[in-house]
Amino acid sequence: MDRIVTFYSQGQAIAANLSIPFEGVPCVIMSHGLEGSKDGAKWQLLATKLYEAGIASLRFNYRGCGHGKDKSQGKFEETTLSGRIQDFRAALDFVEGKAVDGSRLGVVGSSLGGVVAIAAWDKRIKAVVAIATPYQFPTPPEEQLRHIQDAEYFNLPSGRRIRTEFLKELWHHDTGHDVGTVKCPLLIIHGSADKDVPVNDAQRLYEKVNEPKRLEIIKGGSHGFDDPIHLQQVASLALDWFRRYL
Repeated sequence: MDRIVTFYSQGQAIAANLSIPFEGVPCVIMSHGLEGSKDGAKWQLLATKLYEAGIASLRFNYRGCGHGKDKSQGKFEETTLSGRIQDFRAALDFVEGKAVDGSRLGVVGSSLGGVVAIAAWDKRIKAVVAIATPYQFPTPPEEQLRHIQDAEYFNLPSGRRIRTEFLKELWHHDTGHDVGTVKCPLLIIHGSADKDVPVNDAQRLYEKVNEPKRLEIIKGGSHGFDDPIHLQQVASLALDWFRRYL
């Protein structure tokens, strides 16, 4: 169904899977979250559904993400928001040179991947789906903030670490502004039981989005939509959006 490909972002190899049912079709680029990868259940399911509908897809690992031979070059702990935006734009450039219709590109991003997809929007993109995407990254209480700012690295709940400079980037980033600059149809999907990104963030994003737009809150859905039924709902909503606007 798909083939393993490599493209480059600022000189580093990015591992990806490109799926093209036949030449000249629209293509959807997938943007995973902070600690995710292109091989997450969400992305594999969506790639399959798109292929069956005659739509190409590119799913890739941001620098420092993935495992084994599917790991992109770079170190996860060196992640930056600006670096991920650069990786995403490199992905856009890569698919334009392939056997797809470069005038009909869509993007779908989840969590931080949604922030990146929105920030990296340009006129080549004709439809966007943002899943569990934060409106903003609130700064922590003052005492905790001082402790973080004095450290070189921050330890994530998973045990992995990341530079504190990355957190500072997020605190100063304005996704609410970015989403207002998107000039194409945008679908926002969020779970009502998301414990990582408040469901109110979805409503706040929706209020800033240009028409045509749509907001879908999946009852009981978690941040990662771990329930297979919820995951199917997410994939079906995204597929319908791309069928309509690509």
